[in-house]
Amino acid sequence: MSENMINTETFIIIVLLYLLGSIPFAVVSSKIFNLPDPRSFGSKNPGATNVMRSGNKLAALFTLLGDGLKGFIPISFLLSHGFIEYELYLLSFLILIGHCYPITLNFKGGKGVATSLGILFALTPLVAMCVIMSWLLVYYLFKVSGVSALVGFLLLPLFMYLLTDDSYMIILSFFNVIFIYLTHKKNIVDFLSSQS
Repeated sequence: MSENMINTETFIIIVLLYLLGSIPFAVVSSKIFNLPDPRSFGSKNPGATNVMRSGNKLAALFTLLGDGLKGFIPISFLLSHGFIEYELYLLSFLILIGHCYPITLNFKGGKGVATSLGILFALTPLVAMCVIMSWLLVYYLFKVSGVSALVGFLLLPLFMYLLTDDSYMIILSFFNVIFIYLTHKKNIVDFLSSQS
């Protein structure tokens, strides 16, 4: 296979992953269920948590599944075609960038939690389950979705270290944490302000 063909295939994969990430399931589900645009109420964030504020749990579930599957399906597909886990974890950041900075919504998207979990389920299901269990435990205690997600992902590198033997995956998990924390910057500021 020629180098030009490899470069072309890589470019196509990069573009497709970004575009898949850019599918705004919160907006799509809101239109399907005749709800207000999620960018017009609540946190104005096009994500499942904000769609839930509309009172329509089915629309929120559709959003959650859509955002998760757009991470899970392409990574699972590429994994079955010979890609190595850490390579896909690196490529998966294109999906996250598409989700958080989608060309379809003028580069103002969601926060990447559900999509990250979909990616992790494709690559390391046990790690993904540990993050979710941590999220649920913290949510049970504090009833704050943003804080729950932040704590769950803060533990991601630890879970990756305990459940995998791939140093590249562990390193990339730190970048995943940083990405999630950057998208939750406003939540962190608001939470700290409420505690002072």
